[in-house]
Parts: sequence; C-alpha cells; structure tokens
Amino acid sequence: MRRKAVYCNKPLAVNVKRKLGKGNHGVDDVDARSDMHNYQRLIKYLPEPIFVHDGNEILFANQAGLKLLNITDSGIFAGEKAFRYIHPDYWERSAERVQAIMQTDEPNEFLDCKVIAEGGEIIDVEVSSTRIRNYLNKGTVVQSVFRDMRERKKEEEALIQSEKLSVAGQMAAGIAHEIRNPLTSLIGFSKFLKTKIDQYHEYFDIMLVELDRINSIVQEFMALAKPQANQFRKHDLVKIIQNVLTLLETQAILRDVQIVSHADATSAELLCDENQLKQVFVNVLKNAIEAMPSGGVITIDMTLHQQSELIVEIIDQGVGIPQDQLPKLGGPFFTTKDSGTGLGLMICYRIIEGHRGRMDITSIPEKGTTVSIFLPRNV
Repeated sequence: MRRKAVYCNKPLAVNVKRKLGKGNHGVDDVDARSDMHNYQRLIKYLPEPIFVHDGNEILFANQAGLKLLNITDSGIFAGEKAFRYIHPDYWERSAERVQAIMQTDEPNEFLDCKVIAEGGEIIDVEVSSTRIRNYLNKGTVVQSVFRDMRERKKEEEALIQSEKLSVAGQMAAGIAHEIRNPLTSLIGFSKFLKTKIDQYHEYFDIMLVELDRINSIVQEFMALAKPQANQFRKHDLVKIIQNVLTLLETQAILRDVQIVSHADATSAELLCDENQLKQVFVNVLKNAIEAMPSGGVITIDMTLHQQSELIVEIIDQGVGIPQDQLPKLGGPFFTTKDSGTGLGLMICYRIIEGHRGRMDITSIPEKGTTVSIFLPRNV
C-alpha cells in the first residue's frame, strides 16, 4: 500500500506494506523496514528539523532536528518521551494537536511553540504535524516539522527597535529645539548675574549645576534626533579604548573602581567613526562604574573573531539588572538608574548599528553585567 508523508505541507512518497498473512510475515516485515529506512534517508538531511513520534516516544529525528536541540549523540535520543523537549507551557496544546492529526491525512497548520534544547536554551519554533500510517510495528505515527524562529525573532526585534528609535528621534528633535534657546539664555544670564552680585553665590552655583544637567539631557536629545554623518577611517580600537580610560580614570578612582584591560587581538584596526565609538565606550563604562557603589573591578576583554570581527566585552561586578528588564534596555527613555533619561544607551545601540555591528547585554542581579560589542573590521 502506498502512503504519503508530508514535508512542509508537500507530500513525500513512502511505501509501507501491510502484513498480508502468516506466510508473508517475514517478507512484508523486511519490506516495511526497507521502506522506513528509505524514508529516514530521505528526510535525514533535509534543512528543516523533522521528528517522528507515536505520541508517547520519539522514534526518529533528522540531522536538523538533532542540531536544533543541541544533541550530538543520537544514541541517547531514541526512545525519549515525545514531549521531552517541548516547553511545559505547550504540553496540553501539543497533545490536543496530536490527537486531532490522528483523524486526518491533512497536515495541521504551523503554530507557535517553544522547545528546550540540551543545555536549557528555550527556542521559539513553529510546528506542523501530519500522520503516517503503518510505520513498522507502531501503527499510525506523527511526523512533526519544526521551523527555527530565532533569526526571524531577532529581525522582528531589530525592526521594532528601529521604529522606536525613529519615533524617539522625532520627539526628541521637537523637545530639544524648544528647550535649547531659553536654556542658553538662562545659563548666560545666571553666569552674568553671578559676576554682578556679591552674595548668594552658592545658589548661583546650584542653579548652574542643574542647568548644566538639563543641557546634557538636551545634548542627548539632539544626538538622538539628528542623523549622524559617519566619518569612517582606519583606527586602532585599543587606542580608542585607552583614550576613553584616560578620560574616566578620575571617576573610577573616586569610586574605588579598578579597570583591567586585555587585548588578545593581534590587530585591532577597523574602519569606524572614532568619536562615535568613544561615545559608546564612555557611556558603557560610566554605566559600569556607577553600577558599583562599593567599588570593584571592571574587565575589558578584546578578541578577534575569524580576522573579520572585533569583540569587546565589558564586564562589571555591579548590582546587575533583573532579567525582566534586559529586553527593555535601549528602549526610549527606559533606565535602571534613579536619575537619567535612558537615551545614552539608546544612542549606543544606534551608533553600533550604524557600524553594522551589534551590542548584547547579559546580567545576573547582585553578580554583575556583561556588555558585548561586536564590530566588523570592514564596514
């Protein structure tokens, strides 16, 4: 009897012979096994993860399936529970879909799901299943095709982030222009009056400090609002970071923070806008210093990946950031500090994106934060 399996909603021919009687038992069993081996060879190297299971245990997975779950030894995989790698939040729905698919030869639609790979990584996927009848001595089984959604999720998040930057930039432009002119007048007249009045200097000093703080916020708004013209030249990233460390040396000493820098890269030259990258490292290192009120060590590690990408990791021993707040970092006006606009980190993301790089932040509360910056050497 000729049956059809389905890959990506397209039929794949699979021949599975029923046992015709006692006399033909051995022949049919061999034929069935041969057909199943042919079927497994057919799907083994297909690019999308495919799993065959009977609702209770996993019978087969192709190479892409093993890779998705980070399994290197297929021997330990056979016989695992069917939902062993499905996230518990999806067990009930997955069981219902398996029951439903047993009633039809039509594949069900792709739906969102999550799987837990070896090592604990939770992976967003989409899954569609169809039934295969007379699979050896298992009767009717289920073939499930998975789509790894990690790259699409990253692209969607990048698009959302880009839209946020655009909206925030437009809003920042309007606010900054409205504030800048009267602020300049306030600063100028405050300095003028301080020179003309012999008393109340302490109040003038407080006013000027606060006006400077407002001015720094306006400058952040302006930097976010206007498109930055990149001046790409060849620069040594080690020297850029050393210049930044010189700028922040006094602030680090006052907070009892030691900064240790390691550069494993044999060549740290890259095409970049030097001033923009300085702005990024100043912002990230200031955040790291301020995150350690009791002092500590900040480690800067630089490595060269495959001669094409420089990776800078800035690791602090600060208070850390709660896991639920990490996805919000770099969003408009989001900050974990008691004061601040949150625009500094947002500008950093924008600059790194302009260099066709990326910036990742990981953190453990009460342990510290790691900021990883990936920069291609040739933009």
